[in-house]
Amino acid sequence: MTNVPIKVDNLEKTFRKTLGFSSFKAVDSLSFQVNKGEILGFLGPNGAGKTTTIKCILGLLKPTSGNVLLWNDLPASNNVRTRIGYVPENPDYEDIFTPLEFMTMFSSMRKLDISKDQMVSILGRVGLEAWVKVRISNFSKGMKQRMSLALALQSQPELLIMDEPTGGLDPAARKEFRDVILEENSRGATIFLSSHLLSEVETICDRAVILANGKKVTEGNLDDLLRTEDLFSISFTVPGTESDVLEKKEVIAADLQKTIDELRQNGQNILEIKPVYRSLEEVFLSATRGGKL
Repeated sequence: MTNVPIKVDNLEKTFRKTLGFSSFKAVDSLSFQVNKGEILGFLGPNGAGKTTTIKCILGLLKPTSGNVLLWNDLPASNNVRTRIGYVPENPDYEDIFTPLEFMTMFSSMRKLDISKDQMVSILGRVGLEAWVKVRISNFSKGMKQRMSLALALQSQPELLIMDEPTGGLDPAARKEFRDVILEENSRGATIFLSSHLLSEVETICDRAVILANGKKVTEGNLDDLLRTEDLFSISFTVPGTESDVLEKKEVIAADLQKTIDELRQNGQNILEIKPVYRSLEEVFLSATRGGKL
């Protein structure tokens, strides 16, 4: 159990009534865990409770009830904080600093043993090699996102927590971010990725947890979530036609054997039988709108 990077158990976070607003339960009885070495996608529509959960995981918010443990330790403990890197959704930095100055200050605060050359190398990894000595006041939102990733990578974290890390980035920059995430995962880092870009999650994640209205509505391996329960695709050729035309047919599980027998009786050559997969967008919309998965 101590090797589990994140374990969330019956987490509830309610914000108290204040300034004329009624109390609000942002997270309700949420339980899941992130396993060592995996990339987990944390999904949900706006207001689902994702960022509140992340703040509880980071120790920035105290749960109303339930538990959050990182490697079986409390989120705010010094031991935990030295092992994680965090990329926020909306980074906000002092504009008077350059990236190199900010990284130097940040590494000093965290007491990291890292040289100037190593910092410059990390900035190069995230595409800021030409901006090392340029003041952050000149940065776009996307460049500040790159800066956030550089700061998170300084400590070679065992756990990388990312809240909408590619917001403000163009498609090419998002590809660069994905490559860095995969490199870090190959190094051994566990990745916790919250993102609205479902295609991104579908590309790189091993598992996904989907929230709606503060509750978990589904979770599982991507392959299991995307595979339909009872729909199969049959690929076959029709002999005697020009170049033996390849055709496909989708059938429900109950009719699978019957369809196979009919195709063979009619002389068709069956090449492949495989489950039909949905897109993550279809799974997400079905789960968050209360549809059947």
